Amino acid sequence: MYALEMDFTNIKCQDHTGQNCCLFCESCDQLVCPLCISKTHNGHGLIEISEGYEIKLDRLKQAKVKIQSNLQKLNKHSVMIEDQLRYDIDLYRDNKKNVQAQNIALKKAVDQLTEKMDKKVEELYTGEKKSHERAQTKANELKKKSEDQMSMLEDIITAKDAAKIFTGGEKFAQSLIEKVQIPFLISKGELLFYPGKITEEVFGKIGLRKDCVDIERLITRTKVK
Repeated sequence: MYALEMDFTNIKCQDHTGQNCCLFCESCDQLVCPLCISKTHNGHGLIEISEGYEIKLDRLKQAKVKIQSNLQKLNKHSVMIEDQLRYDIDLYRDNKKNVQAQNIALKKAVDQLTEKMDKKVEELYTGEKKSHERAQTKANELKKKSEDQMSMLEDIITAKDAAKIFTGGEKFAQSLIEKVQIPFLISKGELLFYPGKITEEVFGKIGLRKDCVDIERLITRTKVK
């Protein structure tokens, strides 16, 4: 159809100056003039230039179809890249928000644990303090009793009363002598606070989702949501 509208009579030969092409060589896929035929293309598959034109034009159309297909694929791929970029931006914002939310949550949890630990330390210290105060009170009572006994004995000794010394002083002294039961100091042990470590396992970590292999499916699923 296109060949009928074209003028093929004035196509110059590329190899022979002054010669116009007259046929198309299918074997060599090129236009030829009479000199070309006599020197090289004699016996080849020669057809009219209009037919060769249609063959060339058909090849170009086929190439155009392939390029159009490639362009469609590239356009689709570009759209996917843009969608992926938007998805990554949303994911970035979500991750930033979640990290900050975790930071706030952990700070709150740390404050609560700090208050709990402070209360526990206070309770343990108060218990130990009361135990030591009771022990000190008991020790003071025993000390006062021993001091009183010491004072009574010194009075007898310094009185220089022979009758008291011989008649009742020794018995009195023996009655005052008793083994003092020193109470044991009871303690639950050295109370220490052992701080833990805030690690990624506690705070959280950045990792790849296992179902993110198909990017197109993931983006489509995200859009549906």
